[in-house]
Amino acid sequence: MRKSYKIALPAVMAAALLTAPAALTSPASASATQSASAMALTLDYAGCEAIARRFLCEVDYSGAVAPVAIRWSVNGNHIPSFDNRSFVGIGCQPTFRYDIRAVVSDGSGASVQFHTTPICRSGTP
Repeated sequence: MRKSYKIALPAVMAAALLTAPAALTSPASASATQSASAMALTLDYAGCEAIARRFLCEVDYSGAVAPVAIRWSVNGNHIPSFDNRSFVGIGCQPTFRYDIRAVVSDGSGASVQFHTTPICRSGTP
């Protein structure tokens, strides 16, 4: 009797899957859909710290789909040497205001932008 019970239970489960395959795929599909929507590209942190004659800038993101690109510009000029870096040091002239932007884009076509206009400091840090 025990052997037939062990064999019957898997047979019953297989029969249930054959008659209602959507019962298994629906929760998995819903979970995948929720994960995909929860994984949208977001900017977790972005900022620039002004020290003597330099800005230390950083962007931190999550939910990106590979490949990811980071594009930095200063005063409207693209700086190719900063591309794809999450942390950069930008030299500056004291007392002048700078327009700093970083655009993070991913393989899905999503993008987020960081923008700030800090004033360069003089002196020692």
